[in-house]
Amino acid sequence: MKRSNYIIYLKIITFLFIINSTSCDDMNSIHEDYLQGEQVYAGKLDTLEVRPGYYRAQLEGQTQFLGNSNQIIIEYEDQVNVYDINEQNINNGIYSLILPNLEEKSYEFTVTTQDDIGNLSVSQVVAGNVVGDVFLSDQDPREIIDFTSEDDGTYANFFGNAQSENVIFTTINYENEFDEIMVDTLFFEENRKKLILFKPNGNLTTTSVVQSGLNGIDSIALAPLSYTMPDVTYSQLNKSYMRLVNMSSDNPGNFDGANPNEYLFDGVTSWNGDDTFTYNSGPNSLPHHFTVDLGVRTNLRRIDLNMIDPEVDASSNATNVQIWGRDNILFAETEASDENMFVNAGWVLLHEEQITNTFEGMASLSITPLSSLKRFIRVRTTGSVGNQEVKFTELTFYGEDTQPINLDKSLHSLQNMPSDNPGTSYGGNPENHLFDNNNFYSGDSYSYHSGENAIPGHFTIDLGVSTYLSKVNIDFRPTWSFSGNTPNELEIWGREDLIDAETLPVFESDGNLVISEPVSSESFEEAGWILIHTGSFDGSNISDIELNFNSEQKSRYIRVRYTSTVGESACQFIEMGFNGFGSFPIN
Repeated sequence: MKRSNYIIYLKIITFLFIINSTSCDDMNSIHEDYLQGEQVYAGKLDTLEVRPGYYRAQLEGQTQFLGNSNQIIIEYEDQVNVYDINEQNINNGIYSLILPNLEEKSYEFTVTTQDDIGNLSVSQVVAGNVVGDVFLSDQDPREIIDFTSEDDGTYANFFGNAQSENVIFTTINYENEFDEIMVDTLFFEENRKKLILFKPNGNLTTTSVVQSGLNGIDSIALAPLSYTMPDVTYSQLNKSYMRLVNMSSDNPGNFDGANPNEYLFDGVTSWNGDDTFTYNSGPNSLPHHFTVDLGVRTNLRRIDLNMIDPEVDASSNATNVQIWGRDNILFAETEASDENMFVNAGWVLLHEEQITNTFEGMASLSITPLSSLKRFIRVRTTGSVGNQEVKFTELTFYGEDTQPINLDKSLHSLQNMPSDNPGTSYGGNPENHLFDNNNFYSGDSYSYHSGENAIPGHFTIDLGVSTYLSKVNIDFRPTWSFSGNTPNELEIWGREDLIDAETLPVFESDGNLVISEPVSSESFEEAGWILIHTGSFDGSNISDIELNFNSEQKSRYIRVRYTSTVGESACQFIEMGFNGFGSFPIN
């Protein structure tokens, strides 16, 4: 029994010795491994991401666990690249590294960091892709659908983003009216852009820029697209026809020596510091207005207001402008620059705009077309940058359906120059009846009658204003009465004054018979008369005629010369009316 207990005890002792020996060896081994550094890891980048680029990629990782690591090892395919970890590559706790010269495909990158004593981090594998020309060939640019003319201007309208999801923006370059290039940008969320001061039928180019894939690092321009911008239905009005009316309530704009009558429509938009060449309303002048006679009747569509370049001095630039219009100025005067007074006096508000930005000091106001034509425009300014005054260097107007104005017959008179045929034969009384708005033939005494043997002959009319003549309406003796005195050919001559304008010989008659020699066209030319128009027609079959032409000669005095009539003896006129571009009162 004792022997059996001894054997059991001996086995227990032996087992414990073996266990103890084994445990000590393992602990020594573990401590030895620790002392040799095999389980010390360098700090690492966290939350790795590869962002795609154009034939490159960008590795990013958070640095909160980077520790003292100062190098990064990138392995892919058969490549091993080691980069220093620099502070300039860390921004807001994110380390970024460009991986250059890559092919267009998908990659798996093994990323390991290392500290300054050679310890390595646990390696991490991150996937990513690189884009290139194949990717670009699959990208669609933003395209223009059409151009639309709207009340406030002309727009370029673009397709949406469904077919162009990688396009982040599109640049727009187009020609403006001054043959300069305007630059604008269509962003991802936009579908249209207003074209400012664009050149009708000019060139427009769009260039869409795509991102190099989702969360990509590169912006890549696609091939540009070219378009022809639309024409416009309106055109610039001739500034030679315009003038300031200077109504009693108008601010004349002549403060500090400014001379807008001379320079507001001269085509010069710049300002050299001399207010002589401006419209200057003067201090404490807001609100105020001034009235412009366009010299035409038109459907006003746009006004360009040139002011001082804001880089020089923006204080006198308008910030709020109203445009009012009327077709005449009968009973149009107002006591002050007041909206209610304007309305009560028959002025129509065509446009109001708060001016927030300008192109080199120019504001272009687009005006909704109306059904009625306007001749007189009031520009009313209610605010400026300095809230004291306003200065304009130039005004430009645009309109459509533009027509000449009817000249006021009450201003017309016969000049009766010495060589003129006065038209008083057979009791003719043209002074009282040629411009009386009555074209009904009631007998020779209500007409101009040249008398016999009068071909060729002429007479001179003082229009009472200067104009660029464009139309003459003439009523003859009706065909049912007698057509022998109706002309077959007429000449219209013009002059702005009568200095040295006389021609010879002097007119003479004996009763109803002309006995003087006719005045030649050469004599007209030598006396400075300008031939404006020649018209030929069949006088035997007409009772009236409308002569249309465009004269570049500004004229106050008109000579009507008849060189042929149906009967080739006498000439007769019942009523005459004139239309022209511009109407400039006699000083």
